[in-house]
Amino acid sequence: MPLKILLSSTLRKHVPGYDPTKGVVLSPDKEITVAELCKQMNIPADRIKIIIVDGKNKSLAHVLTGVERVGLFPAIGGG
Repeated sequence: MPLKILLSSTLRKHVPGYDPTKGVVLSPDKEITVAELCKQMNIPADRIKIIIVDGKNKSLAHVLTGVERVGLFPAIGGG
């Protein structure tokens, strides 16, 4: 099963044609970190504040094997 990446709010603008109902499906040929995934997708790592991999909070250094579900979220503010 390939890697499924779901982007929240403002991160979506970095991926042309992003469909929030489908996300992005990738099949990396080797293990990669979340930071490397972001670079590959042209998403600035400094814009990401929350990383969820298979339902658990992870860091940019987390190594992905290629079968996970990844959610990337920017900082969210409110008043």
